[in-house]
Amino acid sequence: MTSFDLVHPKELSADEWRQLQALSRESFGEQLDRPQEEIDVLTSWHDAARYRESRIDPNSEVGKRFNANQSFSRPRVAIATDGPDFVGFAYSADNVSGSNKLKRFMKMRNAHSRYLWFREVVVRPDHQRSGIATHLGRMSLYGGQPWQPVTAYIWPDEIRFMPDTLRKLTFKGTGEQEVNVFGEDAQPVRQVRMEAPSAYGVLIHMKG
Repeated sequence: MTSFDLVHPKELSADEWRQLQALSRESFGEQLDRPQEEIDVLTSWHDAARYRESRIDPNSEVGKRFNANQSFSRPRVAIATDGPDFVGFAYSADNVSGSNKLKRFMKMRNAHSRYLWFREVVVRPDHQRSGIATHLGRMSLYGGQPWQPVTAYIWPDEIRFMPDTLRKLTFKGTGEQEVNVFGEDAQPVRQVRMEAPSAYGVLIHMKG
């Protein structure tokens, strides 16, 4: 039987984060038509400390993997377990952008300008299409505020079903850019920013 919980990233040990990292590596390796070395770059497989720290404090990746002039707060992880094993997780946090710290601070105080940002939703391949991803997403949304807008960044040329899935949940594309998430020597991918008007609106369109 699958169990679910919502925790702060600090509550998970280094070993538990390594297990989630391995789960992410396995899941993306199954979904993406990419060589293993590129999957390893995407999931920071050879730098477990960076993977863990960037989820405990996503601000550590601002200006690196994430665009500059971003601020993150209230990170949370919805986790799914089957007995002793992790079978899925969803990482989310509050996010704002602005040209200086004061602007970002003021936006962070206002739920209407503070985005609920989904970084990743991962389910072990043999547990997919069983409602786990939906439940993890729902838990993450309940962890925010009802009127917070929601964002996610997707690679529609890599995971082709994702745009339609998000559109059914009221998300719309608001911009795109090319990114090198698979390494500097790999082919860049098209990344699309998707936004939904509110966490409440996404929740009422969820099924399962």
